[in-house]
Amino acid sequence: MRTLILASMIVAAGPALAATIAKPVVDNSQCSRELASVDRSFAAAMIDLQRNGDPTNRCSAWRRHIDVMQKASVVFSRCTAPDAREGAVSQMKGSIADFEAMLSQAQCP
Repeated sequence: MRTLILASMIVAAGPALAATIAKPVVDNSQCSRELASVDRSFAAAMIDLQRNGDPTNRCSAWRRHIDVMQKASVVFSRCTAPDAREGAVSQMKGSIADFEAMLSQAQCP
């Protein structure tokens, strides 16, 4: 249960992160679309984690969330203002490391 709460807190930060610090370097439509897509992906990942919190499904849900965060990190590195870029990418890397640790602790196959 503690793991699910931690996962929920990390996922909950995703849309806020995208909305508050991921401002496009150049106001171009491609970054705007990609950032909106990241926001939707985080919302879907949160639902996925909540629905698949039981031991038989959580490993695959965590892996899917790691994938979402890795893709978000790429978008943030490209589409975030220089003064916020390092923090956004660093937070994603930290969250990815947290989920990878959870996979390891749960001995996911």
